[in-house]
Amino acid sequence: IVDDDIEADDLPRVWWALGTRYNPARGTQIINRGRSTPLDPSLGSDDNKFITSRIILDATIPFEWKVKPTEIKLSESVLAKVKSRWKEYGFED
Repeated sequence: IVDDDIEADDLPRVWWALGTRYNPARGTQIINRGRSTPLDPSLGSDDNKFITSRIILDATIPFEWKVKPTEIKLSESVLAKVKSRWKEYGFED
């Protein structure tokens, strides 16, 4: 689960939210014995048909936080400078 500022189909942003907002102790729920479909690859041949488990990862900003973190965005000139020196930093293109 992500906040409204993250589009669920924007995987880089979802990964960012998981890395910066997800706290396993408060943000993990496991649902046992949830319904599934015959297309579920996690169902083994010995498993009860269409019964599986699910996990919910809550990557939202906790509502009890009085101060919400703001996202820092680099200027285009800083991004261009970093990209131009990418190999110098030891990274591949």
